[in-house]
Amino acid sequence: MSNHENKLVRHQEYFFRDGDITIRVEDSLFRFHKYFLTRESKHFHGMLIPNAIPCRDPPGSSETNPIVLKDATTEGFASLLWVFYNPEYSIYKAPLEKWKHILKLAQQWGFAQVEKLCIRELENLSIPPVEKIELYQEFKINQSLLHSSYVALTTRPEPLDVKEGNKLGLDTSLTIARARELARARDHGFLGATEVRSIIEDVFGLGSGPPPSTTPPQTQNQNSTTNDHADKGGKNRNKNNKS
Repeated sequence: MSNHENKLVRHQEYFFRDGDITIRVEDSLFRFHKYFLTRESKHFHGMLIPNAIPCRDPPGSSETNPIVLKDATTEGFASLLWVFYNPEYSIYKAPLEKWKHILKLAQQWGFAQVEKLCIRELENLSIPPVEKIELYQEFKINQSLLHSSYVALTTRPEPLDVKEGNKLGLDTSLTIARARELARARDHGFLGATEVRSIIEDVFGLGSGPPPSTTPPQTQNQNSTTNDHADKGGKNRNKNNKS
């Protein structure tokens, strides 16, 4: 074993003795229940479901032969596993940066339900308008969810500054400028919320219907299965890290 491999450490939260797959991300080893990855992600289903031909020491079967993921960080992968092993059942309270980590990997590896969960939780956070638009553009999230952010930037007294314009890009910045121009042209007195909404829908090409659902289906069944494993993992966690 090389000096670099000697530095590998078991992740303090997600190394379960009763796990059935071992994965290395950077210098951390994770051992957990592969079901959570293979049930939804075709990427991991193809990687982790064993071949018909038996192998004495297949990749991922032990700490000495882990599957290596090079397209993730330790923090990001741990954040993804937190979704599955969350001990607080259906309560997912996390800061914005953690949801960014999870959303990146969910989109990268095809976890559609996890992606919906991320968007649902992002909608529950108070994110400044410019930052939210930038984030939703980066992850190609349905811009119908940005109505309130567009309204805020259209109706505020000051226009976008240079820094904000650079974050949003030329096209979005010009579209917001156009919306502000139209709003002020109509503003002979008080511009009502309905009028502002109409301007936003016209300028940004948004439909007038309700925003798309961000609630992951089958939440109850998923949470039940997740929590069964989370309880098992939680009971063994201290033992796992010492074994």
